[in-house]
Amino acid sequence: MDATTPYLADTAPVQRVLEYLRDQHGVSAVVVNSQGRTVPLGDGPKGAPFPHERVYPFTFAHDAGGIHCSAATPASLDKADPHIRMCVELLSGMLEQALVLQQTTDEMLRLSEQLHFLVGLANKVTGLHDLKDYATVILREVSQAISADSAFVYTEGKGAEKLNRVAYNMTEQHAVRIRQTAAFEAADTRRTIVFTLEDGSSVLVTPIKEKDHQIGYMAFFRHQEKQVFTAYEKQFLTIIDNIISPTMESLKLYDSLHELYLNTVKALAAAIDAKDEYTHGHSFRVAKYAVAIAREMNITGDQLTDLEVAAYMHDLGKIGVPEKILGKPGKLTDEEFDEIKKHPVLTHKILEPIDLPDHIVNAAVQHHERLDGRGYPQGLTGEKIAMFAKIIAVADVFDALTSARPYRDSMTVEDALTILYKGIDKEFDRDVVLALISALRDEQQDEALAKIYPTLKFINVDQMNTFLVQLTQHLLPGRRSEQPVTPAPPPRPADQSRGRARAGL
Repeated sequence: MDATTPYLADTAPVQRVLEYLRDQHGVSAVVVNSQGRTVPLGDGPKGAPFPHERVYPFTFAHDAGGIHCSAATPASLDKADPHIRMCVELLSGMLEQALVLQQTTDEMLRLSEQLHFLVGLANKVTGLHDLKDYATVILREVSQAISADSAFVYTEGKGAEKLNRVAYNMTEQHAVRIRQTAAFEAADTRRTIVFTLEDGSSVLVTPIKEKDHQIGYMAFFRHQEKQVFTAYEKQFLTIIDNIISPTMESLKLYDSLHELYLNTVKALAAAIDAKDEYTHGHSFRVAKYAVAIAREMNITGDQLTDLEVAAYMHDLGKIGVPEKILGKPGKLTDEEFDEIKKHPVLTHKILEPIDLPDHIVNAAVQHHERLDGRGYPQGLTGEKIAMFAKIIAVADVFDALTSARPYRDSMTVEDALTILYKGIDKEFDRDVVLALISALRDEQQDEALAKIYPTLKFINVDQMNTFLVQLTQHLLPGRRSEQPVTPAPPPRPADQSRGRARAGL
């Protein structure tokens, strides 16, 4: 494909020019490309070549060839020369107009492609509040758009630690090694550039900016056997950067506000726990148990965070319960126990003005409801109880049972799970209890549980995994029996002790 043909889509005017030179001036003329080869223009008359010839190049930005003219004598060419040059000027103008039209069309197509990409990208990142998730989607989508084989994003500086480095189609260790190469260290990552690594890979880098300063960059790679990144791809990435940098800044701000919000919730929960030395750390542990259970139930993302917040706030209402009742070592009177049972209502009154999502408030308020309707404060049954509340209920009771209280010593994990088992389908949700057992089996995979696990007591820690497996089998549909397999019969606590444990006391 020569450089002339793309601009001569309409060959009829060109053929008329060539016919004019032949019929009016006796000149045989053909269009030639930059290599001197004749450009086919359809079935129009081409004329027989003459012995005397000259080539008149087009006056065009590109080397697009020209008109090859021949005549019987040099004098004939000389006489026709002004007319030939006029025709060349006419055709050059046509080529220039065609070029401008082609460039405009190409630019519109590129803008259309970019707009289509940006709309698709916006749809895929909408709703993402996690900075790392956002960066992962950006790397994947941009890499596919520019045919990059791999990529990574790197940020540095205050407030960027949560992102730091995210890799696409390469390991983070490989990304570190690339950053340490001489070619990469010498590259000016403050602007969008294309350069080559020592192994011949092409690299396209664009900065990530926050207001008036740079916080990092994205780097895209193409294997050495492929074409290097083009100027168009460089321009495309500049457009992308101008769009994603402000979003990353916003997500960092969101991250900071969200962290402040969560830390405030934790501090408030710790203040409630501090009313009684026996419940110190209770809300923290309940939140970690709840999150571990939720992960086993495939709850992720914002839902997991909302559950954690609700778990931290589940006992806020206890701020209105007298400390002498909360910490009473002896038996509670009916009136005192009724006072304790008011704390979910007080929790609701505290949370109501904050305008939190309903599923967070319901989880915190309903965690003392029972499947059989004998719970409080509303006496809800079955599916009317929020799933988050069912999760917190199990986490709350398990921690209360396995922690020391003024009225009893801490129970073993086996005893606590046996009590939960006996409350299945009446008090506790079967799937939630199964998820807790599964989380306890996988405690080494959960950082929070790994920290809590050493504080727990066991009847026989060496046979703990066997006990959990057997208990799981009894809970599976169609496999439940009247009693689970336990290393030893669990002691049945006094009725009120069980009630206080189920109140998180």
